[in-house]
Amino acid sequence: MQKYTNRYIFALMSKAAQTRKFIIERTAPIFNTKGYEGTSLADLTASTGLTKGSLYGNFSDKEDIAREAFRFTIERIREVAKTFVGNTGSPRLRLMKLLDFYESVYANPPVPGGCPLLNTAIEADDYRISMKKVVASEINKSIEFMNVLLKQGVEEHEFHADINTRELATVFFAAIEGGLMISKVSSSSVALSAAISHCKSVIKSITIK
Repeated sequence: MQKYTNRYIFALMSKAAQTRKFIIERTAPIFNTKGYEGTSLADLTASTGLTKGSLYGNFSDKEDIAREAFRFTIERIREVAKTFVGNTGSPRLRLMKLLDFYESVYANPPVPGGCPLLNTAIEADDYRISMKKVVASEINKSIEFMNVLLKQGVEEHEFHADINTRELATVFFAAIEGGLMISKVSSSSVALSAAISHCKSVIKSITIK
């Protein structure tokens, strides 16, 4: 009887996990396209085919769903970026590939709605403290990925040793996200291309000849 009970509990837990995953995958594109405020309960029920009771039986509230949907979307972006950049080649080459990836995001976003960091950061104000912390954490991860490549470049004597890698990575990320924002608002890739071009020029300037 105990074994049957344990199997039953495990089956329920597995089904609940699958339902949560289903809700996240179906609602992520909506949140990323419409934003938190623009996404209604009707949008969530229509995209999942579930009732309000089913949604909130798996998540505490709308923000809980939005938070997990955001994490899912970010992870999807990172998977595509890592595949694009690859694991081989010099740090400088991989950093250049990463910039090429960011430039391609404008015309060919890996997820509907474009960059989730840019989209969500705009709404993650002081009122939504939990979401603000999640966005800040993901931004730091993105900056750190560039920082690691720059550090590796210094260690392999590809970049000058006197550069502040973390500071430079932050500037790169800020320039890219700023370029994305302007390009999105103006419906033109000019700003993003200019930001990427500037970042590449900086990389060339710190490269040891």
